[in-house]
Amino acid sequence: MTIFNRLLAKSSRTPEKPRGAETLPGHTANVMAAAKVLLEETEDAQLSAVGLSGKTWKDRFRQTVLLSAFCHDLGKANAQFQEMLRGRLSHPQAIRHEALSLLIVQDTPPLEKWLSDFLEEPRDLSFLLWAAAGHHRKFPPGEAGHGTGIRLKLFLGHQDFHRTLTVGAKMLELGEPPVLSDISWKLIGMKSPYRRLKEIELQAKGFWKSCTDEERRFLAITKACVIAADVAGSAIPRTGEKLSGWIRRALQKKPGQRELKKIIDQRLRGAKPRPFQEKLGATTARVVLAKAGCGSGKTLGAYIWAAARAPGKRIFFSYPTTGTATEGFRDYLIDPTLNAQLVHSRVSVDLELLDVGDEKDDEEEQADRLMTIEALEAWSTSITSCTVDTVLGLTQNQKRGMFAWPAFAGAAFVFDEIHAYDDRLFASLLRFLSTCRGVPCLLMTASLPDTRLTALREEMHHIGESVEVVTGPADLEALPRYQRLIGDDPWNVVEQIFRENGKILWVANTVGRARRFAEEAESRGLRPLVYHSRFRYEDRVRQHGRIVDAFREEGSVLAIATQVAEMSLDLSADLLVTDLAPIAPLIQRLGRLNRRSTPESPNPPKPFLVIEPDNVLPYERMDVQDSRTWLERLGMNHVSQAGLVQSWAALGEGGQQRIDKEAAWPDGGFETTPRHLRDSTRGITVILQEDIETVKRGEIEPARVSIPMLPLNGTAWWKWPKEAFAYVPPSEHIDYDPERGAQWNR
Repeated sequence: MTIFNRLLAKSSRTPEKPRGAETLPGHTANVMAAAKVLLEETEDAQLSAVGLSGKTWKDRFRQTVLLSAFCHDLGKANAQFQEMLRGRLSHPQAIRHEALSLLIVQDTPPLEKWLSDFLEEPRDLSFLLWAAAGHHRKFPPGEAGHGTGIRLKLFLGHQDFHRTLTVGAKMLELGEPPVLSDISWKLIGMKSPYRRLKEIELQAKGFWKSCTDEERRFLAITKACVIAADVAGSAIPRTGEKLSGWIRRALQKKPGQRELKKIIDQRLRGAKPRPFQEKLGATTARVVLAKAGCGSGKTLGAYIWAAARAPGKRIFFSYPTTGTATEGFRDYLIDPTLNAQLVHSRVSVDLELLDVGDEKDDEEEQADRLMTIEALEAWSTSITSCTVDTVLGLTQNQKRGMFAWPAFAGAAFVFDEIHAYDDRLFASLLRFLSTCRGVPCLLMTASLPDTRLTALREEMHHIGESVEVVTGPADLEALPRYQRLIGDDPWNVVEQIFRENGKILWVANTVGRARRFAEEAESRGLRPLVYHSRFRYEDRVRQHGRIVDAFREEGSVLAIATQVAEMSLDLSADLLVTDLAPIAPLIQRLGRLNRRSTPESPNPPKPFLVIEPDNVLPYERMDVQDSRTWLERLGMNHVSQAGLVQSWAALGEGGQQRIDKEAAWPDGGFETTPRHLRDSTRGITVILQEDIETVKRGEIEPARVSIPMLPLNGTAWWKWPKEAFAYVPPSEHIDYDPERGAQWNR
């Protein structure tokens, strides 16, 4: 057996003479120090965020987090982990170190008793061990495969292990730690660690059922706090900055009244807020629903709400897509004097194209380290514009949300365009609202099905709260803005509006239809701009900007897009042509038509045409069956935003929709494995052959040139070469045009 002079917690270029932060005692000290500062700065906010208060909970939380931070990496004192960090392990580890941490404490009586004496509540030992075991979000572990050997040595008698115990004793003010000896565990048989973990898993499930709702929320924040402490303790020492000072400064940065007032004043330009916006600022409920049509000023109202209802709190504006998050940042937060940040998986591309900063970010699968830095930056950012995945990912144990928990705990949240959430995402929103019952939240939408509004109210009623609904300005909502045209061939009216220097938006249900319409428009000399999801990402961002700019300038324009136009395009069209779709998306598409008309400066109603495609993909037939009835009821009269919604409500909805609200973070107990936040799709990400060498040389980030596609039927696409997170299809399989996007060559 190899003898190790030092026990490592992190890889080191000089493993026998490592830096202090790379050793097990050094890293443990850093994580415990991070946990201590996090508690000093945010323990009240963390407890309050989930509705826990009082000295008893505060004492239990402090003890459990600190002891969990101490125990979290004890399992690294094993031969296979030490060999792995030195690059000498040719097979997978038999068992992950965090699971070993749990086993070492539970199955080493002197150590278990020593730690239990620190706790006032004996059952908290289970909470802290689960939090420690789950700090990499991969617990419980699966059984190891072949080749891992039949024995595993644990260096409990090593001087570095004893130093680690001494670090804990000093920081926790415990008595002298026990003196232990090295042990060797047999990996097979009835007493193997796998068997023991299965026993513990069964015990834990039974224990979890006996826990109160308060204890479940307590475990959830304990897990998140320990993960955040580990992230900070691992990342910050590498920067050379003192750990405790950085954390304190980061978490104390919050928006002041001056910052929010500056944003509000810049948008108002000397005008008074609309009564609707003032109503948002005067709300008193923790959860507010702003239900108002497109162009009603919801976003400015959200800043007025934040200034009035969440003064001194960090603010997260959460959007359904990267495009809408970028637009929210562009429109309100691009001022360099604001302490604001844009956060989503392709943020570096957007910031460069917006000429803001030089942040580096990449896909989640490719760069955990960069995501860690991004999460730590969120701790020190006053106002964040992000995708909703960043926030609601917390509910499903996803990295960004778990890492950012200390920043979330004392924050306020705005969730925009909630009608666009799929069932799984909406369920996660409900669980966030009921679990994080101490944080103010504003939900915004133009329309919301009655089933979802009922589910929202029931979730709030379950925790003894209600939802305060603020509807849009009546005069704006009642303003006639639309008039339906009926016809099988839209091209005559499209060409007429185009000749009159009008602005035309055409929304197709699929990329294939959008490209075919664009080809037809090109043949008619209409010079269309195309916008959908199957562009290289940097081309998509540029195309987005081209369309928005074209609609703001003089002259005719025809933009042909897919569903991406429903939210992220801030434009006002003179004509809308759209494929038949479910009612909610149709209302959103109509929100791009005659958008600038106001009661003070009304425009005459603008026309829209609805085309019935041969099939309704990507929707199901049942998704659009009510749309035909709804359109018939609208008729050809002038119609307002309120009229659209009222006609929808008059249809009613069949039956009650059951929403599965189980979420991994508050409901998973000892499990920390991440789960999906959105309904799964069959999509894959590809990089073109022409881009791959540039990516490999490091001259361009993969995120800049990635393209989301559906798999190509009839091919073994899963066997294509893979670079980072993306497949590289043979060039003969894919056709790409920077102004039309990608399509498969079948």
